[in-house]
Amino acid sequence: MAEINAESASFVLNGVSITDFIAGDWIEVNPVNPLTSHTDGAGGAVNINKRVDGDVHEVVFRVLRYSGSDVWLNDQMNTGDIVVLNGTLKEAYTQDGSDMVENWILERGSFTTRPSIVKNNQDGNDSVEYTIRFRTATRLL
Repeated sequence: MAEINAESASFVLNGVSITDFIAGDWIEVNPVNPLTSHTDGAGGAVNINKRVDGDVHEVVFRVLRYSGSDVWLNDQMNTGDIVVLNGTLKEAYTQDGSDMVENWILERGSFTTRPSIVKNNQDGNDSVEYTIRFRTATRLL
C-alpha cells in the first residue's frame, strides 16, 4: 500500500483537481491483485506467471463533506451512466538534494462503492470517503 500525504499531493480526475482534503489526511493507492502467480511443483519446481490483472489498484481518499470536490465526485457518481475516470496523482519529494516528483498514472477507473461518511462533532471536519478502482495504475519516479 502506498500512502501519499494529501496536503503535498496533486490529484486530478478527468481534468478536475481534487483539492478539498482534511489537513493531515492520506490518499491510499492499494494493489488489488498479486503481480505474479506461483505454481509450485515437485522437487522444487516453480512456474511463475505475470497476472493480467496485476496492475489493478484501488485509490481511497477522503474529502470534506459538501466541498467542491465532494459535489463534483457525487455528481459523477450519480449521472445515471458509468463514468470512466482517468487521472494523475503527483507528490513532490527531495532525493540527494534534487527536487523530484512521484507520478501515478491512473487509467480506466470507476467508483466501486457508494462513499462512506464520517461525522465529527468536535472540530467539524466531516469527511466523505471515496473508493475508485483503476484498471491500470503506473508509478513513475
